[in-house]
Amino acid sequence: MLGFNKKVVVGFIVVAIAFSSWYFFIDTLTLSEVIGKDVDSKAGIFINLFDFDTDLTRYDVHNLKSKAPYWEKRFREIDSLSDYTRRERERDKLMAEIMKDSAMKKIINKTSGFGVDAVLAILNGM
Repeated sequence: MLGFNKKVVVGFIVVAIAFSSWYFFIDTLTLSEVIGKDVDSKAGIFINLFDFDTDLTRYDVHNLKSKAPYWEKRFREIDSLSDYTRRERERDKLMAEIMKDSAMKKIINKTSGFGVDAVLAILNGM
């Protein structure tokens, strides 16, 4: 039976934990990494032209993926309102709620020049 040095095993475990922590919590992703490869041609052009570092980590993306369906549902509900002023008021409330999320702040700040439609496209791509 092979005799493993305990220090080597502990060192390997520490390195594995450190790499996993860096990979999941510190390493930031580009826009193309966040959205992935399953996009339509218009979104693909946008991604290729404006592929930038989003400052999002894999942990941020994981959290956004869990919140995105709720936000998309709320946007659809708001868009179905017939009263324009109420629709705008509800949209502003939802955007304020979304802006409270630290990961969404990062992506909105990076895409602010492209408008709400860009943010929705990114949410749909996740």
